[in-house]
Amino acid sequence: MHHITALIALYGTKVLTVVTSVVVFGMLAYSGVVLYDTVYTSRAAFSSWDLTQYRPLVEEEPPSFEEMQEINKSTSAWVIMPGTHIDYPVVQGKDDLEYAMKDVYGQNCLTGSIYLSVVNKRDFTDSFNLIYGHYMDNGAMFGDIEKYENNTYFYNHQNGYLITTEGLYDLHVFARLSADAYDSRIYSAGDRDASEFPDFLYYVKSLAVQWDPNMDIEKATNSIKLYIKARDENIAENGKFVFSKMPEEAVKNGMQLIAFSTCADATTNGRQILVATMKMRTEPIPAGIIDDTAPPLTAWGHGEAEHWALLNLICVIMVLALLLPGRRIRRKYRGFAGGIRQALHTKDRGQLTDDELRIIGILIQFVLAAFSVFWFIWTEDPRRPMVIVDRWTLAMIFLFALTWVTDVYTNRRKTEDS
Repeated sequence: MHHITALIALYGTKVLTVVTSVVVFGMLAYSGVVLYDTVYTSRAAFSSWDLTQYRPLVEEEPPSFEEMQEINKSTSAWVIMPGTHIDYPVVQGKDDLEYAMKDVYGQNCLTGSIYLSVVNKRDFTDSFNLIYGHYMDNGAMFGDIEKYENNTYFYNHQNGYLITTEGLYDLHVFARLSADAYDSRIYSAGDRDASEFPDFLYYVKSLAVQWDPNMDIEKATNSIKLYIKARDENIAENGKFVFSKMPEEAVKNGMQLIAFSTCADATTNGRQILVATMKMRTEPIPAGIIDDTAPPLTAWGHGEAEHWALLNLICVIMVLALLLPGRRIRRKYRGFAGGIRQALHTKDRGQLTDDELRIIGILIQFVLAAFSVFWFIWTEDPRRPMVIVDRWTLAMIFLFALTWVTDVYTNRRKTEDS
């Protein structure tokens, strides 16, 4: 009986050690994945990270989208709302789900992209255009739409610009509304007959949290009608829409509508929507306007890096390897619980016991391992080209060395059953 009990105790301890080690490693790995996903999502949400360098030069006629379309041929425009964080390229997918979970680089991404409804024409010639974007708590993507609920913010951020492959448009927000995702009257984008717009605008007004009192629905309808007539004649004469050949009267007084839609954080199917007028612009954007947009929100890390370092990743793996089960596992973790119990019941000692030192060393190793993973995620971007070393390599080597020294010190004393 004693022999059986001893075997159970022996193998039970081994099994418990392995299970505990696997659980600990799994928790570390899961934490690393979650942390990476959080950082990656936060980074990917900001055009200021690396996209604004591809913003078309508005001095050119028509604006050049060559660089942006080399990244993504589906790019059809760039939208800017000065003073907000809305400063993104606009893409159009094969359907309205393609870019809901994919960034402009074509990579799967929780933040998605800013994208034009598949119902709309890519050249933005429809009388009513609809653009989608995810709501982000930190203000990225279309997160700032929520702020338009505030009266002061609404009136201070009404003006914006849409740069298309054909030309430049002035945007003027006249309504911020809340609606349901299945509201067919709001989400029926595309070209509409001018006769439909009075009822549509009155409906928008009925849902509006903010409404610009200067918005004259009858005058707006006449402006939309003027635009539609001039656009149809333009296409008939040229075989396609030519921005530069729109008549002066239509450029000056014609108008389209555009809406920006995002989720409502508090409602499952709720949507927050900005509705704006859209007028053709023949003059350059005033100097300093684009540069005066809201400062880019900084995500964790150094997203401007153009590479990631292999040696840094190796250091992280080696740090984690020091925590994995091995030949010394019983010695390393033995006495952990006993050390804690002894520490709680022993008073007035002048020095720490071996078990207590081992506990402290192991805890330090866990902290260093977690910090190493965090540091790698914070400074590196594995989506970029790989290099061997970078400016963070010495820091990563130091973290590994510190972890290794701690591991050696923690296990410096051999126990009786090592």
